[in-house]
Amino acid sequence: MRYDELLVAADKFMKEKNLYEAFTYYGSETGYTRKVNSEFFKTIALKLRTIDTKAADTRTTLFGVELATPIIAGAMSHPRVSGLENPLRHWALGMKEAGSMMGVGIVSSQEFSEIMKIGTPTYRICKPLRDRKKIAVEIEEAEKLGAVAVGIDIDFVQGSKMAERTFADTPMSPLASEELADLRKETKLPFIIKGVLHEHDAEKCMRIGADAIVVSNHRAMVLDHCVHSLEVLPMIRRIAGTETTILADGGFMRGTDVLKALALGADGVLVGQAILLGGFADGQTGVRDMVQEMTAQLQRAMTLTGCPVIKKIDETILLKRDFII
Repeated sequence: MRYDELLVAADKFMKEKNLYEAFTYYGSETGYTRKVNSEFFKTIALKLRTIDTKAADTRTTLFGVELATPIIAGAMSHPRVSGLENPLRHWALGMKEAGSMMGVGIVSSQEFSEIMKIGTPTYRICKPLRDRKKIAVEIEEAEKLGAVAVGIDIDFVQGSKMAERTFADTPMSPLASEELADLRKETKLPFIIKGVLHEHDAEKCMRIGADAIVVSNHRAMVLDHCVHSLEVLPMIRRIAGTETTILADGGFMRGTDVLKALALGADGVLVGQAILLGGFADGQTGVRDMVQEMTAQLQRAMTLTGCPVIKKIDETILLKRDFII
């Protein structure tokens, strides 16, 4: 399906299954962070640069895996509301067909094992469980089952919120630097720290030995009036240097959104809502089509801004606006 057809089909599915309100209304307390996630991209303009341009190539490598696109799945958890039978399987199969990468969050050992059997390159993000031993077990499990990377989510320490309702199935608590350093030692895989938005946390990630950072406000569900990932991404990149992999998430729905993140210093972008909508539209085929459509949008935008490959994208193609229309 084309991008517009996917959105129409997803909208129809949600209305038929009475999922629309549950899916579209999220965000802590006032919902302001959710609005920022959707609207912030409009504050950054792209400069056309077409003399001597060439058809762009979106291929890239993340965690040692060659991918067709820098658009990969966020750490997908088994959702309370999906409308699909075994949605994780749909998502993983779709990402595999798109030549991309799967991410896994809160899942059972059996669910994770089934996902890994599909053969999609997959990373695992663990939650900051109060039971630290369980985190270590999940990291060990990920390594044994062939994950390409593993990491920890540092921003979910008080669960998520939808308006005034807090959701946290299992007790969570903040992790100390020493605990993160110990977790890093639990695996030989690339180690990801997700939920970094402050320079102090970025500096600590470097001291801990993180191989990758995810700049994220957790889908607008942990802190009201939280910054957007792109607002702090350049600062995080300066602190992390060039050798650390940096990924970003936060409302990415278009290839042009992705291009802006890459120009500001990201190596790749995580998408969740787009994958959910693709799955609503047409299961695993819809997931594949959504990622391929977004990648085609990215490829076109790269070509029109004179960026032949991912590594050649830089901040000179951007212009910060002081207005939104």
